[in-house]
Amino acid sequence: MSLFEFYLTTYNSDTLRDLLNLCGGSNRITRKQDRAAFLAQTMTSASEVRRLWQKMDTLSQKAVAAAYHNEGVFDSDAFIAQYGSLPPRPRPKYNWSWQEQYILFDLFVAQGRIHAEVMPLLEGLAPPPERFQISGVAEDPPPPVRHKQILPTQKALREEAGHRDLLTFLGLLARGELKLSNSSLRLTPKSVATLLPRLAAGDFDMSAEKADETIICFGLTTFAYQAGLIDKGGEVLPLGRQYLATEDPALLLQAVENWCEADAFDEITRISAIRGLRARGVRFTPLSERRSKIVEALSWCPTGVWISVSDFLRGLKIWHFDFPIESEGSQHLYVGFSDYSRYGSWAPSPDMWLLTTGLYTMAVLWETLASIGALDIIYTDYQMGTLSVEVYGYDEVCFSAYDGLLHFRITPLGAFLFGQADAYTPAGAADPALFSLSPAGRLTILQPQALTVAHQVQLEQIADPVGDGYQLSAAKLLQALEASPTLETQRVFLEQRHRGPLPAEIVALFDRVEADSKALTIQAKSLTIRVRSAEIAQKVLDDPVAGKIARRLDDRTLIIPASRERAFRQALHQVGYGLA
Repeated sequence: MSLFEFYLTTYNSDTLRDLLNLCGGSNRITRKQDRAAFLAQTMTSASEVRRLWQKMDTLSQKAVAAAYHNEGVFDSDAFIAQYGSLPPRPRPKYNWSWQEQYILFDLFVAQGRIHAEVMPLLEGLAPPPERFQISGVAEDPPPPVRHKQILPTQKALREEAGHRDLLTFLGLLARGELKLSNSSLRLTPKSVATLLPRLAAGDFDMSAEKADETIICFGLTTFAYQAGLIDKGGEVLPLGRQYLATEDPALLLQAVENWCEADAFDEITRISAIRGLRARGVRFTPLSERRSKIVEALSWCPTGVWISVSDFLRGLKIWHFDFPIESEGSQHLYVGFSDYSRYGSWAPSPDMWLLTTGLYTMAVLWETLASIGALDIIYTDYQMGTLSVEVYGYDEVCFSAYDGLLHFRITPLGAFLFGQADAYTPAGAADPALFSLSPAGRLTILQPQALTVAHQVQLEQIADPVGDGYQLSAAKLLQALEASPTLETQRVFLEQRHRGPLPAEIVALFDRVEADSKALTIQAKSLTIRVRSAEIAQKVLDDPVAGKIARRLDDRTLIIPASRERAFRQALHQVGYGLA
């Protein structure tokens, strides 16, 4: 008995009979074992497989081919997303019957998989699957219509604004003007009020009533922390400070890669309608797996054109970048009333997917990638009820602040971050003639209107404000060297924005400060010992062991190396004294 025949014996006899009829078997074959043997012989015959393939309808052939080119696994969600439906089946003989009628497709794909013994026989028969491509549109897409009404939309161009917003956010943190909450990874309400008016184009027009409802402020905070630009206390880390100084796109690429691999903040918590996130037994899939699939799917999309979010969500399934939100306890997550979730279905399956994986993806696209400038977006007010879904026992029209995301466009920055371009030149690159330096270190601002918060932070770390400009400070340069081995970051910052080459005197100043920062070195740390009397101090110094460890600072003060404290204590005990 072959493995395939053994596998077929797991079916009941009636099922084997129906499959037997599909491939032309005789009704006289009545024993279950004989039916399984006949089916196995038929489906492992090259000529029979070819005959049955030719009898299948076109959609069934596409379904079998999709499974064949997916290592034998049939992904029904992906197939429906691409073709709109599964292969057609005849209506049941009786209207009340729940049992589906078998079709030729079922001979090839059983329980979602093509058997290993059938796979080689499909070579040359199953054509390559039709490639699903998102084309997008160059012009602004028309606004959506809901209940015969045209919904107003907003367009947010984020490439330059996102670049500036991230620098402003990091700069204000470095200056201490923004604070993170001690209990959560978010800005304090006062800090949100400070940041909002500094954003290049304001926040997305969502009429946020609470601090954590501001999409850009929240998105920048969670991204910067997970990307390794700031720590949990809000201090700007070396990667963040280097990006502040140089605005190097390669550093932002590194930050995005860090964010993809991080597992510190789950965007599913931003979908307000989802309940059961903290239920016992719920286990979530790694964020790194979800984010990497979203980014990889974006890398398959065209750049510079408007892409429908619904098309992108289809692409996730068709390209097999789909992912679950939870690995265990999915029955605990629900929208609406918990009574429906107990039966595992609180909405039709496609709607359950849209309100979990779909909205999670939309939150990532909007709150993170659009906030940093990788995507332009078109959206409408989430309160307009733009998601056409059915949820049992749910009367609200919206599910999250991201319901209204309609289209996105990958910017040149996004193309670089998603691996579609080898390099990136910012559209609003920093002007190299932002200021000039005199040989004496006096810095004159040439374009005050172009001086951003990020520029001010960098200047204040190496210079003192003087009148309308700044004066380089050797003391501040030395202080900067306590956090970094060299002044290379500060040099690059000045070189990129200075009018012409730096004066030779300024280059010499940096070289001298770097050399002078090592003029004194700590060889070893010492402890100062206060003695009760000069007589006792002398007695300790006269001891052949303790006297070799300590030296006199004055009559009643001794100094010992910190590393010799234990040996000194033991020597004192022999002399008859203790060290408090």
